[in-house]
Amino acid sequence: MTKPLIQDFQSIPAGRKHYRSGRRVPYLAMATVCSVLALGGCASTGSGTATPDVTAAKAGAESQAPAQTRQSDDELREAALKALKTNDYVTAATCWSFLHDRHEDNAEIAVQYSSALRHIGSYDQAATVMQRIQLLHKNNPAVLGEYGKVLVASGRVDQGVSMLKAAFGQSPKDWRLPSAIGVAYDQMGRYGEARGEYEKALALAPGEPSVLTNMGLSYALEGDLDKAEEVLRKAVANPNAGASARQNLAVVLGLQGHFEEARRLARADLPPNIAENNISYLKSMLSQPALWEKMKTLDGNGGNPQAGAGSPSS
Repeated sequence: MTKPLIQDFQSIPAGRKHYRSGRRVPYLAMATVCSVLALGGCASTGSGTATPDVTAAKAGAESQAPAQTRQSDDELREAALKALKTNDYVTAATCWSFLHDRHEDNAEIAVQYSSALRHIGSYDQAATVMQRIQLLHKNNPAVLGEYGKVLVASGRVDQGVSMLKAAFGQSPKDWRLPSAIGVAYDQMGRYGEARGEYEKALALAPGEPSVLTNMGLSYALEGDLDKAEEVLRKAVANPNAGASARQNLAVVLGLQGHFEEARRLARADLPPNIAENNISYLKSMLSQPALWEKMKTLDGNGGNPQAGAGSPSS
């Protein structure tokens, strides 16, 4: 299996509820990642090979292409934003890192840098960035929101929710904030409250596919695969839907035994061999009681949801 894709930001651990079949499915089996890191943009390493180590990528840029490390702020920003369009968070983080070195007190750059770090799992580094910038910009809703997401992603869920609520108080029209709070509540198993937050987000951004995707996953985590499928189909029907909506619908369909449609959706974003491996994995989960028992053990250990997923990414 590939690394699990989580809801609005990477934070949800293994699921804890029984499905209608009476068998438990941890979260890592609920979703699959579809992003493949492709290095490019702001002179990251010049190797063409992605790495989650931003420090190494940055050092590579400095040693292999010193002239490119003197790119202008506008060039670095353009490269970072271009990388984000292809989910190349390593390159984005490297570009924002150079900008952050130049403008340590700039809230917008710090938020962008932290977000890229968070997407590649560098939670401690992201937290360090946000802790410092939050002291300088105490009431900036973008800072509060990103710091809240980092805290939730790193397991400090209660602190993260408090920070996200403070951000929403400052920016009550930002639908992304209640959606992020919903993700945090899902992590705590408070599924009803989570969906209440998603409803708030949808009231601000009707039909927003990322919110619908989060809501669909919330139903799946609670065990209602039929409702999860219904909501995820709404997300996928939106022309602005991303790969996460399609891939999570594929997993929900696979868990219900609808393998052909799941395969078609999986192949829309994943290389054929990875898509087929994911489908085979889901089939094995549905057919091997011993594997279910193994997954129950993983579910109960409170470990990293990426463990056991052959993790190398939204």
